[in-house]
Amino acid sequence: MTCARCNGCMVEDFLLDMEDSSGPMWLQAKRCMNCGNVAEKILQHNRATQRTALHLPTSGTPAHDREIIHIGAEAIAHLAA
Repeated sequence: MTCARCNGCMVEDFLLDMEDSSGPMWLQAKRCMNCGNVAEKILQHNRATQRTALHLPTSGTPAHDREIIHIGAEAIAHLAA
């Protein structure tokens, strides 16, 4: 199996979930040897759910391209101080 993020080698690993309310729980997952990406059924489901919950801008132009921010020398000098 290859990593979806970097195409690296995925190995079987055991992870300890310390946030579980019923106490620590061991999870079996795949972990990338290169970037550390973890592939596990519940994580993948949660990531997919979060992706669909995000809303995109209605126009084709990204929000950062529409905003005009003027930074003068005074603003830079203020930040340096």
